[in-house]
Amino acid sequence: MAAPPAMSSWAAGRVRREEAMTSRRQLLFVAPLLCLSPVARAAEPADLVLVQQGTLPILLTAPHGGRMAVPGVMPRAIAPRPPEDTSFVTTVDPETDRLALGIAARIKALTQGDVYLVVARFDRKYIDANRAPGIAFDQAAAQPYYDAYHAAIRRFVDEIRARHPHGLLIDVHGQAKIPDGLARGTIDGRSIRQLLARAGAAAMTGPNGLFGQLERNGFRVVPDNAVPLAGRTEDPRFNGGYTVDRYGSHGARGIDAVQCEFGADYRRKAAMDRTIEGAARAIVAFRETYLT
Repeated sequence: MAAPPAMSSWAAGRVRREEAMTSRRQLLFVAPLLCLSPVARAAEPADLVLVQQGTLPILLTAPHGGRMAVPGVMPRAIAPRPPEDTSFVTTVDPETDRLALGIAARIKALTQGDVYLVVARFDRKYIDANRAPGIAFDQAAAQPYYDAYHAAIRRFVDEIRARHPHGLLIDVHGQAKIPDGLARGTIDGRSIRQLLARAGAAAMTGPNGLFGQLERNGFRVVPDNAVPLAGRTEDPRFNGGYTVDRYGSHGARGIDAVQCEFGADYRRKAAMDRTIEGAARAIVAFRETYLT
């Protein structure tokens, strides 16, 4: 068989150009794949719970300020309840997550120490972290996020108990019923049982007590600090929820715990800096008197 005719220089050049173009097309297709970051992983429970390790015997928690959806979870739709049952709530406490973070940062600036911090980033309409599991969520897929929030609190409470002689948990909330008031919540003294036993009511409502210092720093405390902690003197709407009840010092593994319900006026944009400054200074003063 005769050998194929030799390829002309023009044809050979065309083949080389086509091969080069094919190589470039292949490179253009492959290069973006090489540059892509790994496939984004699905959000995990820890991604929706902001946690900060502390050095001071103070733990700030904020269950109701989050605005993020929970992957694979629909908004809660538990059957309607009687009007007097306020346990099922889906609305957020606006700005309370930022408030807790701001107070933590200001305490750091004042003391060079870190508070412990646990803040829910998930929206309350998916999970209510300040309720018992039976009312906190209604889909099994939500439980790991709820558990992550409370596991962090449990770990930090245990750590404070192990490392410090005394500690305080402050559960940060917001309310609009008393816009210019900061409602105190100690379950009428129950959740601060140890503090009352060693220092008396002055540690809460006296001039150097937590709510006494808050009043000194510009907050209108409700009920007024002149009102005793005994009996049922606190507003039952704001006197302490699941977190304060679960981790308060009336429990064998608890620390003194209070719920602070900041009125809407304190959480307005124009007031936030003053609110953060006043709350941080009150907490620092309380710590210097009663947690050392």
